[in-house]
This record gives sequence, C-alpha cells and structure tokens, in this order.
Amino acid sequence: MIAFHASAVCRVRDGYTGRPLEGASLLCALDGAPVRPLAKPGGYLILLNLSQGPHRLALRCHGYQEEWVDFPVEGGTLELEITMKPGPGYPFREEIVRAELTVTENGAPVSGRQLWLAAPARWELKIAQTRAEAGAQQFRLYCKGAEAAVPPGPYLIADGADSEIVHLRSLAEETAALAEPLRRSHGRSRILLPAQRYHTDRFGHLSAVFESPCTLEICGEAGGLLASLPLERGVNRLDIRI
Repeated sequence: MIAFHASAVCRVRDGYTGRPLEGASLLCALDGAPVRPLAKPGGYLILLNLSQGPHRLALRCHGYQEEWVDFPVEGGTLELEITMKPGPGYPFREEIVRAELTVTENGAPVSGRQLWLAAPARWELKIAQTRAEAGAQQFRLYCKGAEAAVPPGPYLIADGADSEIVHLRSLAEETAALAEPLRRSHGRSRILLPAQRYHTDRFGHLSAVFESPCTLEICGEAGGLLASLPLERGVNRLDIRI
C-alpha cells in the first residue's frame, strides 16, 4: 500500500477581495518544475511527499501577478498562505486605490526584497487585555464585527517599533490563537491589521491595490514598521530608502 503524507497545505486567496482562489485556475511550479498539487474546495492546495529541505512554490494565474512562497520541509505538515495580487487583466469594476512603492539602498534599487503591507479591513481587531506577553500563543482579542468573518492568516500588530507579523489560526469567543508565540509584548488596544507579503521586482518596485482609501502600514520582513502611507483614490507613490 502506498502511503501519502501531506507535507504542506496552502490556502490561496484573491488579495483584492479576500475570496479563495480554486486550484483549477492556477499554474503551479515547485522548485522551478511544473507540479499539480491536490486541490480541495476553499482554495486549498496540498503538496504530498516532499523531500526534506527548502522548497519554493510559485503560482501563476491570468489577471494576477506571479506569487511565490519559500518554505522548509522538516517532517510535519506546514500551513501556508498565499495571496494573489491583481495584475494586468484583473477585472476591476471601479476606480481603484493603488500604491506604487520603490525600495532603494544607497541609491540603487533593491530587487527581491520582501515587504509586508497591512491595511484596515471591514472588521476591527484590538488586543483586549492589559498586556499580551512575549511568548504567549493565545490572548484576548476584541472584534468590532462578526468573529466568523475574520479569516485566519498573517496580521500586523501595529505597535510602533515593536510591530510584528503574527499568523492568526483562529478567533473564537474573543480569544485569538496564533500559529507561533509572540516575539514581543503588546499593550491593550493595539490594533491587528490583515497583512499581505509582497516582493520587489528587479527595479525595486512593487504595486498593490486596495478597495478604498486608507492608511497603509509598510513593514520589513521581520515586521518592523518602515513607513505609513495615506492612500487616496488613484495612484499613490512612495520611495523607501533602507
């Protein structure tokens, strides 16, 4: 009998609407070679029996930018999140809010740099206890809106120099459960914003679109806050020097 092991389970979403993207519409490559993961309803892709070590899953789909995620296989089952960002051919129905960012270092563009972009959602999340301590994997979280509408995935705890990216696994009865413990401590009323990972192209540029005007929080790979950008309808540009 052949045994199958789920090495990684990846949830794929539309980064503009938040809706799941089904596997039939996606072209997938693993470590540069075409691959067909097992697709399940709800935007899930399951990668079976991968060898141990580092891997890269890359996804392409008409109307979206190419996206990828790097991950290690160490014997367990990894949970991955990918948000596909709108690109040429995406069916926008109204004037959009676009952020155009350029990252430079010593005057030269920085390619392949990972940034986290976080913006307010239709719900509002705030820490609801005096202090969520570093090392905690659960804490009280107030939700202004329906808890059931809050999706799991990466979030920015907006806390100035102590800002960090966390992965929310679940929210029920005002209790948040994280995939990994907090790296820093955070006080009451610190806001959690849905976050998406972006990569700069070879010109140090990235483009992101949003449903409505808001303030965009821009963070480095480790979660430290780099800049805040108020967004209006149309194109909003910012140069980031690191």
